Amino acid sequence: MNRGHPLLGYAFAALAALGWAAGGLISQGLYRSSSIDPATLTGIRTSCALAVLFLLLLVTRRRSFKLSQPGRDLLFLVPFGAIALAGMNFTYLQSIQISGVAPAILMEYMAPIFTLLVGVILFREKLSPAIIIGVGVAILGCAVVVGVFNQGALSVSARGIFWGVASAVAFGLYGVMGDRGPARIDIFSKLFYGLLFSALLWNIVLGPARVFAPLAAPRTALPILALAAFSTVLPFGAFLVALRTIDATRASVTAMLEPVAAGIGAAVFFGQPLTQNLIIGGLIIIGAITFIQLAERHAVQKFPREG
Repeated sequence: MNRGHPLLGYAFAALAALGWAAGGLISQGLYRSSSIDPATLTGIRTSCALAVLFLLLLVTRRRSFKLSQPGRDLLFLVPFGAIALAGMNFTYLQSIQISGVAPAILMEYMAPIFTLLVGVILFREKLSPAIIIGVGVAILGCAVVVGVFNQGALSVSARGIFWGVASAVAFGLYGVMGDRGPARIDIFSKLFYGLLFSALLWNIVLGPARVFAPLAAPRTALPILALAAFSTVLPFGAFLVALRTIDATRASVTAMLEPVAAGIGAAVFFGQPLTQNLIIGGLIIIGAITFIQLAERHAVQKFPREG
């Protein structure tokens, strides 16, 4: 498949990381100022994101509501929304609640390992040394950012490990399904119907009264709307756009910029210090992304595509 210029994919994956980092900061503020729980926050976040995207598409891109092959497309879109997208949101928040932000981020960003294994086992992809090294170095950088090598910094229970691994698998599944889903389904259609089935799941499981209760208070309603628009529609959509030009593994590695962006945001908005871990780990992650990109460019120059 001719994916197009990879730099565009890396840029959109980085944009997704920024949006998810902003979401972490908004969620942190909500947890501090209200009694909202992770499940309810996920439900209202998804429902509001669906409403925001619906209005945007209604005005700018109505054709995205139409599926070319509804029966076959829904066989993909239902699990994409109700399992991959909903699972990615919930397992990550659950992991944060049990283990804390740093271990949760580290375990979620084991997702590239999952996407590599899926690519090799199911799609018989060949692993280049560059991507293996790049993934390993990026995970090392993420580990430095969250303080794995600081004595006594991390302590994770068996239950925490379970939800952390689940979040990595869910993130990897979102990437693989977004990458390997039917090409005939428009990106905006994929995101809209993914959010639709995710929102339906949460409203069935939790009930609409519980899901929409946080909107009754302005102090929670405004941050939730910001979370829906800038930290859900924007990053999840940008990640799908990235998958048009780079594969799920490369996109997931680039998204490891999230903890770096979150750390910088926490310093700006919450007065938390910029630590040595954040600076060194961030440089390692950026180095890994650059290494993968340069190796990819070298491979294309050495073995140019025909036509």
